Amino acid sequence: MQEILQNTTAYTRLLSQREEEKLSHAYLLVYDDPAHTKTALKELAKILFYAEQNRYGEYDDPESERIARLVDGEKYADCLVYPKNEKRLNVEECERIIEECFVHAVEGEKKVILIDRIDEALPTAQNKLLKVLEEPHEGVVFLLSARTVYPVLQTVLSRTQKLEIPPFSIEEVGACLRRNKKINATVEEIQLVAALSCGSVGTAEGLLQAGYYKTLLSDAFNLCECEIERLPIAAKQAGATKNKKELVSILRLIFRDAAFVKLGNAKQLLLAPERERIARIADRFSFSALSYAQERLSAVEKEVQFNANFAQCIELCMARILTK
Repeated sequence: MQEILQNTTAYTRLLSQREEEKLSHAYLLVYDDPAHTKTALKELAKILFYAEQNRYGEYDDPESERIARLVDGEKYADCLVYPKNEKRLNVEECERIIEECFVHAVEGEKKVILIDRIDEALPTAQNKLLKVLEEPHEGVVFLLSARTVYPVLQTVLSRTQKLEIPPFSIEEVGACLRRNKKINATVEEIQLVAALSCGSVGTAEGLLQAGYYKTLLSDAFNLCECEIERLPIAAKQAGATKNKKELVSILRLIFRDAAFVKLGNAKQLLLAPERERIARIADRFSFSALSYAQERLSAVEKEVQFNANFAQCIELCMARILTK
């Protein structure tokens, strides 16, 4: 993850601010990958301790390497990580954070407080931090993370400088997976989950390690191939998934690849292992219907987090595509 994170604008922007001595007292990292938000915060913290890797992937000196190792292990005295035990931040922990702001750094002149998933904290906990965010203590820097800014109080947003990591490209996710020695997968599997990940490395890793992408792929093809009278059953089955965004992403890829087959450009397929099924979808739908599917599914992607009845949303979307 280090390499992909170090190439982000958020990383280079913080590094530039440190070099120009224009650091803020509080930052909010917006990054929709809950499996790696804490990792991203630690990479940013290393910048503040002058413990980042250089462009060759090496540390400039043994001290930098030591600090980086301790930050990764959450054992560096001047880098505190909250919440504890992977739970959401609570009022009691906020009170401890406030107390820590009055304690000087142990090894250097800077203390960095990492708060992961601030968007999951209740308003009471977020409110508790307002005073230390508004009136920063000398030498204390806050690094907060959130998947989305919507649950974060406006008062917290106004007291932090936003750093954003947008979704990664399919190529970037695939390259990151290939560098992960713990992942044992074929080139085709990596390409597939990278395409299904919505730009999230954590999502891709989860789909690959659990093999869950096979279920999502099966449900998506069932939706595309079923007759309209069977659509409610297929939509109910597919709509029960927790990976809503990924299911919509697969549907978009299926219709995208089918459009390429329709145009006689099968070399552009992202779902190449499913070539035969893609060909059947291309035969079933007109090119205008395949184009319309992209439009409708793009709208569904935006509605996913706000629609309580996902199965009904998918059913309505697919019914419109099928009748196009």
